[in-house]
Amino acid sequence: MLLIRFRKAAAGLILILFILMFLGGETLSTFLAGILPPFQFMPALMRTISQPATLFLAGFIFIVLITLIFGRVYCSFICPLGILQDFFSTLARKAGRKPDHSFSRPHNILRYTILAITLTALSIGLMSLVILLDPYSIAGRFFSYFLQPLVVWTYNLGILAGKPFDIYLYPKQTAVIPLPDTLIAAVFLLLIVYLSVRRGRIYCNTVCPVGSLLGLLSRVSVFKLTLNQEQCSECLSCQSVCKANCIDPQTATIDMTRCVGCFNCLAACSRSTIRYRPARHRAAPMAWSPARRGFIIGSIAVAGSLILAFNGRLRHLAGIARAHTNPPVTPPGSLNLSRFTRACTSCSLCVAACPTSVLTPSFGDYGPAGLMQPKMNFENSYCEYECNTCGKVCPTGAITKISLEEKKITQIGEAKLLEDICVVYVDHNNCGACGEVCPTHAIRFVDKENILYPEIDTQYCIGCGACQLACPTTPRSIVVHPHPVHAKADQYVMPPVPSAPDRTNDTGFPF
Repeated sequence: MLLIRFRKAAAGLILILFILMFLGGETLSTFLAGILPPFQFMPALMRTISQPATLFLAGFIFIVLITLIFGRVYCSFICPLGILQDFFSTLARKAGRKPDHSFSRPHNILRYTILAITLTALSIGLMSLVILLDPYSIAGRFFSYFLQPLVVWTYNLGILAGKPFDIYLYPKQTAVIPLPDTLIAAVFLLLIVYLSVRRGRIYCNTVCPVGSLLGLLSRVSVFKLTLNQEQCSECLSCQSVCKANCIDPQTATIDMTRCVGCFNCLAACSRSTIRYRPARHRAAPMAWSPARRGFIIGSIAVAGSLILAFNGRLRHLAGIARAHTNPPVTPPGSLNLSRFTRACTSCSLCVAACPTSVLTPSFGDYGPAGLMQPKMNFENSYCEYECNTCGKVCPTGAITKISLEEKKITQIGEAKLLEDICVVYVDHNNCGACGEVCPTHAIRFVDKENILYPEIDTQYCIGCGACQLACPTTPRSIVVHPHPVHAKADQYVMPPVPSAPDRTNDTGFPF
């Protein structure tokens, strides 16, 4: 069937593009980041709230419109996590493990409660549930935590294999992922794989807040799947292929709040009992039930949370401005700590695209509300002076896109010299490692009895961390301290080179 072929082709293409966006390197990631994230629900919503952009607003409207017209087709061939679940299910079927697609009653109270709590937390600036449950961010962490290191490891292994044949290439590196973050991502990966293999799209229809929200919209979609009970032979072919477990053959109904628009049932039905067409009749009134109560609670929570999320004054009154006692250094373009932690969904695209791998996921550095949000890790790398990739790829606006010239004077932190550890001050031996790598000339040296003592001129320091990485002492004797609110550094101007003395006599001839 044409619809199914189109869905499968579109889903496969989008999955490949998403993998390339996370694994393709700086140039390809930047290009694809301008095309794919605007049409992902949570990035489009967060960008519309934090840093309105035309394409992201258009993407958000597009997702809402196609859901109101066609139902939850977004979950079928646009959402990367939804596509991954179908991929795992397909692998299971080929391996002889057929998922159980029999009808199951909806867990409306559970899914709408999760939706209500997630949206309420989001509206007051608490990102924990969004970070953990957002399908785009979950998929992004799968790609950057597991797939990218596997690809880089394979590439570096190929470099070693090429040396005997005089083939030399530069090895690549990836960010150092903290063990707790790896464990959290691994648990979610195993959970998604298990649920996909056993029950298809049960995560989408029970836990995922995006699926629950789009399910509310799909209740009033123009096109719906309908089942004619009089023509049905009760062969159960449609039920056996329904990945959303939403076809009830006993009542001849299809739960459109859970249907993800895969259209497998259309192809499976030999008698054309199931049809996809505009709804002609209004749904009969629902009797009062716990499921109906959950639906109403979810609807009210969505409306109230969105109003709160778009109102900055209400968010402030709700107490989203939180103090951080020992915050990490945030990327250039994040502007300030509070804004960054309220907008980042921890998708790790910036982590995957960073050419020096200085951006790494955190664990607990931003508090429980900022789980796995990226930070600058100067113990393992530094922020490249000629790079502003993170702002180009960030889908939510947590890291704003700034020009390279502006980035070069953005003061994300300030280097501090610990003289009681520095080898020059302690052992009175020349070192100079920090000054050699400083791109802004913020580190100068004072000559005292032929020993060059480093000093830091903070007006030029941007906190790039190159000096901290280069410092040979353990612990480091030069450390970057964060600026919770980013500032502007002065741009160093090279002093003029003195001209050579005039060595001519009165006749104009040199001596």
